[in-house]
Amino acid sequence: MSYVKQSFWAGVTFTDLDDLNRQAHRWCERINSRVHRTTHARPVDRLEVEKLQPLPQAFAWERFATEERKVTWDGYVSYDGVLYGLPGTLHLAGTTVQVRERKGVLTVWSQGQEVFAIEKRPRSQESVPHPEQWTGIPSASAIRRAGAPLGHQQQAPQVQSRALAEYDQYCGVSAGAEVGA
Repeated sequence: MSYVKQSFWAGVTFTDLDDLNRQAHRWCERINSRVHRTTHARPVDRLEVEKLQPLPQAFAWERFATEERKVTWDGYVSYDGVLYGLPGTLHLAGTTVQVRERKGVLTVWSQGQEVFAIEKRPRSQESVPHPEQWTGIPSASAIRRAGAPLGHQQQAPQVQSRALAEYDQYCGVSAGAEVGA
C-alpha cells in the first residue's frame, strides 16, 4: 500500500472519479508490465500463469461488514443508535461480540459462532429488549446483599530471630561505636 501512496497518489490530480480511475488503471498497467524486484518476473505474466479468480462478491464484503461491540452489563448491544437486548442465557454481558448487518438483519457473533439474529430497526435512539434478556443475570440488590469481604487475613511470614549484634557485625559496625560520629 505504501508503494501505491508514494508512486501513484503523490501529487496526483484528477477532475472526477472516472478520471482518477482511468489514471489508476493506466498506472497499474504500466507498473504490472515491469519486472518485479522480488519475483524477477512481470506481474502481468504471472497473472496469466496463476489463473486467479476473483473472490465471490459476498465474501469480499463480509470481512468489512463486521464490527466489534461490547455488551453492557444488562445485556444490551448497541448498533446504529439502537440498543438490542440479548438473551441472558447466552451469558454475554460484559463481553465483546461482533455484529453484522446484512439485508436488514442484524446478527451477533461470539467467538466465531452466530448466537443471535434480529431484524434491524430503522429508528435511532430505540431500545429493543429481549424477553429472556435478564434470565441468569443477578439483580443489583442481590449483588449488594452478597457483600464483599473488607480484608483478608494472611499468615505472618516465618522469620529467624537474631540478636542485633549480628546485624552490627554484618554491617561492619563495632559494638561500642557511636552512629554518626
